[in-house]
This record gives sequence, C-alpha cells and structure tokens, in this order.
Amino acid sequence: MNILIFEYITGGGLIGQPLPASLAREGDMMLYAAVNDFRALPGCDVLVLRDHRLCKDVPGAHTVVVEPGESHDTRLDALADTVHSMLFIAPENDEILFSLCKRYSEKSFQLLNAEPQTIRLTSHKFATYRHLLTHEISQVPTCTAADIGSLQGDRFVMKPEDGVGCSNISLLENRSELQAAAAGSDHERFIFQPYVQGAHVSLSLLCWNGACHVLSCNRQQVREEGGSLLWTGCRVGAFEKRKFTGFASRIAEALPGLRGYVGVDAIVTEEEILLVEINPRLTTSYVGLGSALGANPAQWILQCFAEQALPAVVPSCNVPVDVDLEGRRVA
Repeated sequence: MNILIFEYITGGGLIGQPLPASLAREGDMMLYAAVNDFRALPGCDVLVLRDHRLCKDVPGAHTVVVEPGESHDTRLDALADTVHSMLFIAPENDEILFSLCKRYSEKSFQLLNAEPQTIRLTSHKFATYRHLLTHEISQVPTCTAADIGSLQGDRFVMKPEDGVGCSNISLLENRSELQAAAAGSDHERFIFQPYVQGAHVSLSLLCWNGACHVLSCNRQQVREEGGSLLWTGCRVGAFEKRKFTGFASRIAEALPGLRGYVGVDAIVTEEEILLVEINPRLTTSYVGLGSALGANPAQWILQCFAEQALPAVVPSCNVPVDVDLEGRRVA
C-alpha cells in the first residue's frame, strides 16, 4: 500500500515566500511523526512531497522534491494517480485544507481526512459556534464585532475567524480596547471572546460517523507575550480521559463528518469544559501520541477508513509525553 502524506505549510504552502522557522519546525514535527507511524505498518510505503528549500530526505519515506520552477499542483496530481491513500496536513485558514480535500475527494484512492463539507464548517469559527449552539455544547462565548456588547468579562480575545491555533490572536486588556478593535477597518475578519481563565486542554480524538474514541487528553503550554498568546508545546496524556468522553462524544454526534484523527481545543474551568475550536486534521499533539499510548495510532486511522467504523477498543495513555515546539523535542 502506498500512502502519500502532504504537509502543506512546508510542502507547498509558502512557495515564493520565506519559510518562518516556527512554521517549518511545527510542520516537520507532525510530518515526521506521521511518516514514522505509517511506515511502521506492514505493507505500507510512504511518499512525501517536499519543497526544495527543506531537507530533501525525510527518513522512512520516498521523498519527491519539487524543484524551483516546478508546480506543486502538477507533482501532486501525478502522485495521486500512483497511491492507495493520501493524508493532508494543512491549515484551515483561507479554506486551504477544505480546498485540497475537496479537490481529491472523488479520486480512486482513500483520502484519510474528514469529509470536505465538515472541514469547511469547522474552518470557520463563528459558523461552527452557531452550529454547536443548537447541539447544546458548552463553548467559550463568541460574537462578531457587531455584538461585542453581549460579552462579559474584564479581558477579551480577538482572533481571525478562520485562524489556526494561537496565530494572530490579540489580547485586549479592557472594554475600551475591545471597542477599538471591533471598530477597526478589518473587523469583519475577526471574532471576539472573553478571556477565560482555566487549563488549556486539547483532545486527540479518533472519529467516525458521529462517534469517537478519546485517544489522549493533553495540557497545552500557552503563555502571554506582547499582547498575544504563544503556544509552545503540550503534555500529551496529561489528563484522565474519563472526564472528557461525554464532551467529546457530543461533538462527534454534532459533526458526523469528522473522520480519522481530529484535534479539539478547550478551556477547563472549575465548573465546566468550554470548547475553543475543532481541528479536523493532525495536530501537534499527534507528535507525542504514539509514545504516550505505547501503540501506533496510524493503525487505527487506517482501520477506520478501511472498515468504515471505529475500532472496538483503543488503549489509554501509559505515560505523559512532552512535545516542546521551541526545542523541537519529544520527551
């Protein structure tokens, strides 16, 4: 079985632009983890499409390099005709992940991603927020610039409506700053939320057709810096999953098009679990997942798509594993 893994940020997302070190580092960590897991499965050969500015030899994979002047789209189309499965690791902003999955959703190979329309919905935070309100899922209160008067609290958050993780998030220290930000010329691109104090948690889920397994519950390492939030890594398997199973199941039921690996970000307060966002793709927590579980999560991803059902049982985390983005380490 040939599996093509295309990591968009370092694989082709910034052609003709400088490659930020932080993006390249995070993208490489996810890519290398996925390659290592899939190549370890019996009969799996892994291919990777790679930008010429990066390391041209991904260990464990047949690396196809896109040289200067070549088209990533053309090379991707050619490879798509030779593989049995394809996995996209791409950001949701500007509908990048949706566009890639929609483009290849009707090919003869198996696309190891969520359904395109579900990707499109979850790529837009406010649309997702409104959808999940009808399913009575607790969420961080969210509004557009027109409705900031409804927000309660002393500090606030402004983030891109289709942003990824902590990218371009602004902390607003009071209501005056909130009002000024909402009056900005580009306010339609953003959503606004109260800044909720609590533990930053991510869930690694395995989803299929409205059901899910919680693979791990992870503590996110987030710090405030220069009026914004900076995400520096996570501890995979930091929390017992029992507390989060009902919360995760309600999300899967509300979004039956979530398939395979899915990341969910939440804030846990003393009273409740509040959803922040859904990432219908591999996330950085995946980097430490295999070590924390003592098992290969790629096996279950393939099994979901092959059998079109969740595995009956998946193991719990044996030991917490730290993923350090700044130091590019897993320990």
